[in-house]
Amino acid sequence: MINLPRYYTYQQFENVFMKVVEQLPQDFYRFSYLGSSVQDRSIYGIELGNGNTKILAWSQMHGNESSSTRAIIKLLQDADLVEILKNVRLYIIPVLNPDGADAWTRFNANGVDLNRDAVDLTQPESDILREAIDFFEPDVAFNLHGQRSIYGTTNSSLPAQMSFLSPAADKGKSITPARIKSMAVINAILGTVGNKIPASIARYGDDFNINCIGDYCQSLGIPTVLFESGHAGNDYSRDAVTDYTLDAIKVAIRYADDLSVISEDEVVQQYQQIPDIKANYCDILIHNVPQNDRLATIAVMYHEQIVDDKLLFIPMVYAINPKEILYGHRSIDLNEFKDFNDDLVIEDSMRVSSTSLDIDIFTN
Repeated sequence: MINLPRYYTYQQFENVFMKVVEQLPQDFYRFSYLGSSVQDRSIYGIELGNGNTKILAWSQMHGNESSSTRAIIKLLQDADLVEILKNVRLYIIPVLNPDGADAWTRFNANGVDLNRDAVDLTQPESDILREAIDFFEPDVAFNLHGQRSIYGTTNSSLPAQMSFLSPAADKGKSITPARIKSMAVINAILGTVGNKIPASIARYGDDFNINCIGDYCQSLGIPTVLFESGHAGNDYSRDAVTDYTLDAIKVAIRYADDLSVISEDEVVQQYQQIPDIKANYCDILIHNVPQNDRLATIAVMYHEQIVDDKLLFIPMVYAINPKEILYGHRSIDLNEFKDFNDDLVIEDSMRVSSTSLDIDIFTN
């Protein structure tokens, strides 16, 4: 199987994507050039299957959120792909924001968040997605994203390794038929994938913003599911969550083919039992750090930066004595760390390092 690392140049993506597409049965897919990004990189679409249920999925509209694109590459190589799509037509835009993907940034080359441009349509990438929605007229939409390592949930000490949302369709957050259907898809994912994930699964807040693409689609009556591939433990390569995302997409495809809802009240109740997401995590939480005449707690986050086509993780002070940050993917108590050599260094730039604590820049 051909895989992509967490960071790849867009040229690397194109090379892998084209090889994977060439291996598909020729009568099973339709390949399209959809247009160009701000910096004139090509944006592609691929339609697979010949079934009646139409699903539109787009990934990496935020360039530094690559897990779902990597999951799509794996899906296209899945031995059971034809069976998974036997009743489905799946239209995928694997990378909507190629300039952002290349630069490893949330925004496009004009500094615009494409997920705040669904109605204004100020960017060529936004136009491409809108044209796909209008042309394909999907029965269901998958809005595929990734989330930072800052998230846990309100009722657990575990991090949120994946999160989902059935977006609101209006300011009143009405429970519309489309929302109920997308809630049912999310419930199905949790019923299967939730048993595999060692961390938590969270539910995003549903405040309405018509310029967010999920809210826009839901307002049109298109059942829309927001996927957020997150972080737990030492999975900075995001390999584990990429596999969980693949599993979630496969479950969602199968369930979206039959969205007959037995009990709407039961669907809503089950969906609302998913714990709320909460920004209560950091990468490293260091307790009992000597600071002048007292002890402090320091929250460290990795700043992600591309250098020579490599993704570097640079430890930086995020907060001191934070009230909201309760947990770290790695937690260190200096009072109990016997091998600490008093070598914790915090530079003027706020970069953190310590040999004895094994804190330094790394890449993967």
